[in-house]
Amino acid sequence: MKRSVKWFMSLGLVGAFVVAGISNVNAETRHPHPKYKDTWEFGITSDNWAYSNYFLEAPIRLGSSASVTDFWGNVKSRDSQNYGWARAGAKKQWSWVQAKSFYGWYNF
Repeated sequence: MKRSVKWFMSLGLVGAFVVAGISNVNAETRHPHPKYKDTWEFGITSDNWAYSNYFLEAPIRLGSSASVTDFWGNVKSRDSQNYGWARAGAKKQWSWVQAKSFYGWYNF
């Protein structure tokens, strides 16, 4: 009896550490640009900074955009640049459940 109680308590403790140690980031991949080279960097750093950086290398008038949202779709950060990197980032809070990263391009 004591052995099974210890085993279940150990299993519960390990499970709690595994769940607490998970940091979620979800990337909503739309599609890469069909013609021009693009680069997308996204993730969560060790200090819970959720980020999305996007750069579209186009010789025509196309800009880059990036954003970070929480699980429910509330925009936490967004950026758009006509030329160069669009960089969006925000400190991930526990209430977000999950951070989502987006990218895109637009005509200007």
